[in-house]
Amino acid sequence: MNKKLTLAAIAAAAISASALTSTSMSWDGSDTEGKVITGSDEETAGYWYFYDDNAAPNNGDSKINFPPDVEENAYGNFFGPLAEAYGGIKADIAIGTAYEYAFAGFGFNIVSENQEGADISAWKGICLNYSSTAGFAVELGVEDEATVTQYNNYKASAAKGTGVAASIDWSKFKQEAGWGEKVDQATVLSKTAAIKLKFTASSDFLLTAIGSIGNCSGSPIAIEKTVAGQSLKAQLSGRTLSFGKEVKAEIVNLQGQVVASAKASTMDLSKLQAGVYMVRAEGLSQRIMVK
Repeated sequence: MNKKLTLAAIAAAAISASALTSTSMSWDGSDTEGKVITGSDEETAGYWYFYDDNAAPNNGDSKINFPPDVEENAYGNFFGPLAEAYGGIKADIAIGTAYEYAFAGFGFNIVSENQEGADISAWKGICLNYSSTAGFAVELGVEDEATVTQYNNYKASAAKGTGVAASIDWSKFKQEAGWGEKVDQATVLSKTAAIKLKFTASSDFLLTAIGSIGNCSGSPIAIEKTVAGQSLKAQLSGRTLSFGKEVKAEIVNLQGQVVASAKASTMDLSKLQAGVYMVRAEGLSQRIMVK
């Protein structure tokens, strides 16, 4: 007896055995390559990229604005220098208008730039350390998503907040109702090509870590904020930090640990290891690079 193949069956059939089984994934703000560790040995695996709604047919005008003081290095790497300067991926995400819906975000491919799928079931979920003034979605981009999910990918919500440490297990990832193609989650987890952080609302955003469950090291660091009317600013000259007046200040590393504190107009940072730190003093929250 002939059996009629449904679109779901065709989609499932398109998911063949994965070329890569990834047991863990990790990235944090100490990265200098702009590359997530995914378990793939392909040269192009794991590199961060950003995307938006500007292309046809959506023809949107959303933008991701990065800090103007960060530039690509000699190897064309931008996200590495961004992490060096700010301890993570820092951006002002401006969501505009589009023909269908407006969006912008960040992502990385698990196996390679060709977006082959990997079996990521062993991750158990995804953890993130971040600050964001708007909520966003963590999305699983399956291989051949045009056919398999018809772009209705599994996604989970990440709430807005400052210094958020989130662990989102696979049970929180769902497809939306009413469009696309429904596919079993196990099928998608066996052939996931990319992880995406998608915004549909404007946000001031800082990501300091992402990983498989249990692999987000350190404590999240808040977005640097400028307080209205706040004239206090930390000036670093060599290993001497100056405030211009006596303040109660502390220096915090990327793991959220206070590594130095004082009530003074200057601080000697000669004992600190080179790296990115946050200065906190009387409402001031500022990043510094100690060399």
